[in-house]
Amino acid sequence: MNNDTILVKSKYYPDGVEVEKVKIIEFLKPILGFNDYRKFCILNVDKAKNIPFFILQSIDNEKLCFIITDPNTFFKDYSVPVTKEEKEILELEDENKAIIFVIASMTADITNATVNLKGPIVINTVTHKAIQCVLINENYAANQKLPIIKKTD
Repeated sequence: MNNDTILVKSKYYPDGVEVEKVKIIEFLKPILGFNDYRKFCILNVDKAKNIPFFILQSIDNEKLCFIITDPNTFFKDYSVPVTKEEKEILELEDENKAIIFVIASMTADITNATVNLKGPIVINTVTHKAIQCVLINENYAANQKLPIIKKTD
């Protein structure tokens, strides 16, 4: 490790993972219910498998993490209208420099997994500033079932 990295521990990585300090994400509007935690990083769930889920890991609390995913992997028409105020908070000059994630609730049976489409996370990939938005859209649910079909043998 050097001065440009920190060791981040997680329930998924109990020995820790080296994370570049520049990749730390700062939530300017925190995740709902987690106001005390503003610094996170994104870790791979499993580098060996090509799965569309990641870990949003708190820097300050190794027990606090969320499983996140790109909503467009599952919902092609999903979009987040980022307001002018939110763009200013994020210092987002170009919407193409934003990445959107949603928090997933996983179960042992992945076909029962859901995502929160009403509370997407918007990250400015240039500044690493983030917010959780609250969408007022009747078409989006806070516990939207993922369109995963169980394979039969």
